[in-house]
Amino acid sequence: MIDNSRLQHSVLGTFLLPVAQALRLCGVDPLELADGLGIDTAKVANPDWRIPQVQFNQLMESCVEASGEEAFGLLAAQQIRPQVLHGLGLAWLASDTVYDGLRRLVRFDKLVSSASDLSLLQEDDAVIVDFGRLPGMENFQFASRDYAVGMVARMCSLALGDFIAPVRVEMERPRPQQPARWESVLSARVDFDCEHTRLYWYRADILEPLVTGDPELARANDEQTQAYLDSYLDQSTARDVVDKIVEHLPDGPPSQQQIAESLHVSNRTLQRKLKEEGTSFMDLLQETRLQLAQKYLQHPNRSVVETAYLLGFSEPSTFSRAFKRWTGIAPAEFRETAQAR
Repeated sequence: MIDNSRLQHSVLGTFLLPVAQALRLCGVDPLELADGLGIDTAKVANPDWRIPQVQFNQLMESCVEASGEEAFGLLAAQQIRPQVLHGLGLAWLASDTVYDGLRRLVRFDKLVSSASDLSLLQEDDAVIVDFGRLPGMENFQFASRDYAVGMVARMCSLALGDFIAPVRVEMERPRPQQPARWESVLSARVDFDCEHTRLYWYRADILEPLVTGDPELARANDEQTQAYLDSYLDQSTARDVVDKIVEHLPDGPPSQQQIAESLHVSNRTLQRKLKEEGTSFMDLLQETRLQLAQKYLQHPNRSVVETAYLLGFSEPSTFSRAFKRWTGIAPAEFRETAQAR
């Protein structure tokens, strides 16, 4: 069995600091709220500490509920200081242009969140930051995505030393009750229920040279950020494989060759990298199916039959035999026990 805790996606721990400040502005005690979720806030003092993405998602859900502020993610992003992003934040401020800062963010996006899937696009006279696919988790809180969008917009303004508004914002999130709140904070037209989450800027606005540009300082912080990522993301191949397995499972269990092709590497290279990380494709496939099975079976509206098909089993009986082999009990028994707690 692999150490799956190392494969969980996580968020930079210092991102809790702006969240705590936003809670205080709303009259909510951040320490009490975090403690109720089992988050040890004392760990924020450790610059290398990261919070599991699932737990951060739960935190944002609790923040929205406790504050009564549906735009809490944007409010938290307004409290961000460059130091929250460690070396990346300082390199961003020392960039030659706002555009260079955005390129650094895309290059080092895994520092912010290991599940990040940012990309930088160009369309006519616009430069676009695309936030990629939504994290594959149940009950995803769009306040987390609001926080990410607000963070990028705020860091662009901090780098410029003046407010710079996007031309347009597209968001996957459902239309909120007060959409004007988003347009006010971002100073741009915001479209909701979109296929992508994207920020658009005029190219000319973000290519102006910055008076704070310092190439040597930027490079020094780039090296620091890369060193951190090299030491932290030692399980990146396994994590990427798990992500691809989850995508493919509803269509049946993928082969190692399919996953290698989707990751744009050869089958032999993928096998070698996984071996270097102390695991194998079959280990990851079984562990992913087991964890998803346990999560799905705890959901009151998801049956054993539906779970079997979601995990790529052609027959519920085949799933039942596999689950009993993995856990020692039948899926129906596990479901009853889990939901009785």
